[in-house]
Amino acid sequence: MKSLKLTEYELIYLIAQILWTLQDDEDYSEQTRLVAEEVSEQIASELHNYYLYQIGLTNYAHRLVNLTKLIESSKVVLNAKKDVFILARICDLFECDLTKSELFDWKE
Repeated sequence: MKSLKLTEYELIYLIAQILWTLQDDEDYSEQTRLVAEEVSEQIASELHNYYLYQIGLTNYAHRLVNLTKLIESSKVVLNAKKDVFILARICDLFECDLTKSELFDWKE
């Protein structure tokens, strides 16, 4: 996928799409589902306008398919990482405590 050479706009689209896609098995309110659907439609429309008017691509279907594949691949990787952490907890292989990490500046 390196050959895809994502633009900043496409990367933002990918992130927004991942953030606003609700899982079917989760229990969300109807209002939440409607907002997520509206936002998804808006970001898709923005990507269409970007391709058509800023880049001048009239046929971007292939590029959109590749973006969709990236989203699905990221979900597969995320699920694999979750499985590794679950197995690590079960087998007591390591402890991952982010509160004691240098990433956080906790005042004690």
